[in-house]
Amino acid sequence: MGSKTIRIGVDVGGTNTDICAIDETSGALMVYKLPSSLYDQSEAVVSGVKVIADENNFTGEEVSRFMHGTTVATNAILEGRGAKTALITTGGFRDLLEIGRQKRPDLYNLQADKVKTLISRDCRFEISERINYEGNIVRNFDEDELIRIVEAMKAEDVKAAAVMLLNAYLNPENERRIKKILEEKCPDVFLTISSDLSKQFREYERLCGTVINSFVGPEVRKYMDNLKRTLKSIGVENTYINHSNGGLMSIDESMRYPVKTALSGPAAGVVGAQYITELINEKDLITVDIGGTSTDISLVVDGRFEASDEKTISGYPVRIPSIDISTIGAGGGSIAWIDSGGILKVGPQSAGASPGPACYKQGGEEATITDARVVLGHLNNQVLLGGRLPIEAALSEAAIKRLADRINMDLMETARGIISISNSNIIKEIKNVTVAKGYNPSEFCLVAFGGSGPLHAAELIDEMMIKKALIPKTPGLLAAYGLLTENMRRDFVQTNVMEVSAQCRDILEKQFALLEKEADAWFDEEKIDPEKRSREYFLDMRYKGQNHEIRVPIEKSIISSAEEIRKEFTSAYERLYSFSSDDAVQIVNFGLSAIGDIIYPVIHEEAYDGEDSRKAKTGSRKVYEGNGAYSDYDLYDREKLRNGNVVYGPAIVEQMDSTTIILKGQKATVDQYLNMMIERV
Repeated sequence: MGSKTIRIGVDVGGTNTDICAIDETSGALMVYKLPSSLYDQSEAVVSGVKVIADENNFTGEEVSRFMHGTTVATNAILEGRGAKTALITTGGFRDLLEIGRQKRPDLYNLQADKVKTLISRDCRFEISERINYEGNIVRNFDEDELIRIVEAMKAEDVKAAAVMLLNAYLNPENERRIKKILEEKCPDVFLTISSDLSKQFREYERLCGTVINSFVGPEVRKYMDNLKRTLKSIGVENTYINHSNGGLMSIDESMRYPVKTALSGPAAGVVGAQYITELINEKDLITVDIGGTSTDISLVVDGRFEASDEKTISGYPVRIPSIDISTIGAGGGSIAWIDSGGILKVGPQSAGASPGPACYKQGGEEATITDARVVLGHLNNQVLLGGRLPIEAALSEAAIKRLADRINMDLMETARGIISISNSNIIKEIKNVTVAKGYNPSEFCLVAFGGSGPLHAAELIDEMMIKKALIPKTPGLLAAYGLLTENMRRDFVQTNVMEVSAQCRDILEKQFALLEKEADAWFDEEKIDPEKRSREYFLDMRYKGQNHEIRVPIEKSIISSAEEIRKEFTSAYERLYSFSSDDAVQIVNFGLSAIGDIIYPVIHEEAYDGEDSRKAKTGSRKVYEGNGAYSDYDLYDREKLRNGNVVYGPAIVEQMDSTTIILKGQKATVDQYLNMMIERV
């Protein structure tokens, strides 16, 4: 090929590593899927890149951008595999990490475990300083006191340090002074100060984010350094990491702020869904990403994904800009089990990539959702992944039979029960992100992706009376594909509590001007061309007296109008809570998303081929429907379906990265971009 025309996206999940490559000039799409490497994610990443490059005759030197979604930070948090970390905080706040917000989600559970404290008490240090609520320094710290803390840190042999001072989001001077001294005295210690990570109030959440960033920092830095070096050895440079906010950041920024990658993979899937549906003018989406381990659910409303600044990671609330994604333990590898009351349950435990479902023949003995699909006839009972993964249906039957015998049920009905329970779990969470927020799910298009998403899509829309479900061209690799469509993105947020009134215009303009200055500095740092720079604005607002705020996207043109700002807030509030008030409205946070636009990959429209889909038909398979009855499902090869083709259910459409079920009374129509839209006939 010769020039830098190849763009690569790699998404690493708990079970599989997905790779998409696209030729930026021709639009040719190349895909590959392989099991994730258990101990070092980069092994599978680099191996997959080598394979896809060899199979498609290009070299690393021809790669213009390498984009990566990773779970290294997430896994380190969940598994407690972080570095020994020290905390320096304002005097009197040493124990805030344990005190928290005093929330009791398991109030009546006497066996509930406390959230694991990431920093032991002997590594938490107080320093005598104080910044008041207006951002004024009331008391400067004594440098000699800090030096004594440094000596104590060295004695404890800490590898990372977190600094969180009260009200530093208003005035970071003391934190920056501490940072300078620590960098001089402890150059090898991974360091995070809270004001670099977040300029928002709520000290506990800011503390958690700062601590987690330092806790996982050495592990993530090691991984990123290794990845960067290995990719460079095969000619791949210009590496970017996916941010939890649905944008890209440089690999160097990801090493400074690894906590921002905590929801890296799921965010890419939402961006990919948003991109492909925008092409066909679908703007209201429920995205359902079902992988091997988990299901990630999110909303796109009027073409914009729902955003959040607060997520809970391993029990800790963290204020990082992110796409609002709800995750449950329901995936193809989710294990079916019997509880103490003899009730059949599914998940959240997963068989993962190793040993995997019983049918994988890798030592797994517990029944999973994948095993149930094999037994029922939904999945090929001989091979998966386009023939690359041989399976043994008898092992699936044996695993489910062991469960069935314990609850005195028929083998096939137990398999159906596993699928029904998993669907119920997913439906419950869909309702949490739609109905609970004031949305009617029937008015949305459900976009199903991930390796297992298309298996559930038809069942979900049937049970929830949703009008249609879209199955992307490469559903099992949509997160990797989404990386190919992402922009550079960074969110700038500043707390400044003030009442919305006619007198606030000057403050509004001044605050946004400061954020724009920060954004411009970031644009310059990332070498983003001026013509590719754009901004989106938002305000976090609440009624005076309330404790929590809601995010309201705004146009910059309305910041001079208190009336228009209040109108936008009222509209958003009524949608969520079905009422509004005449109470005063407060602005809590000012926000700006800086976006560095990329050249989107070329996607060619396919010529219309007509409704006849018979040329893609490969045979039929008996599928168990319940009550001892079986139905013949027509089988189709997804690769042979063209624009305009219609597949009537009951049918099963197979492809390398996924399998789609179409129920009786439904049809699937292929569009000009080779997506399939499932609707009721």
